Amino acid sequence: MTYAELKINTQIKLKQKSDSERASIQVIRCTVVAKYPHMCVVEDSKGRRRGVAVGELMMNKVITQEPCFEAMRKECMKDNQSSGRHKRG
Repeated sequence: MTYAELKINTQIKLKQKSDSERASIQVIRCTVVAKYPHMCVVEDSKGRRRGVAVGELMMNKVITQEPCFEAMRKECMKDNQSSGRHKRG
């Protein structure tokens, strides 16, 4: 699903880290309340709202990029693997 396909009132899961250093990452269910060009506003079950950037949605694998950009990313990843870059040893 791309950002354009993301609808208001959609339930999504976001990873959230607590303030303390040793706390584990929590997965929180949120509802999309409003959409803007580069971010959306989500609300959790307790009624707290916060803004979420498109980049954060991509990192949490809620949305993907446009199909043409996804194809470029996959091609670049395949080239990096075949050329031997980023190998340890």
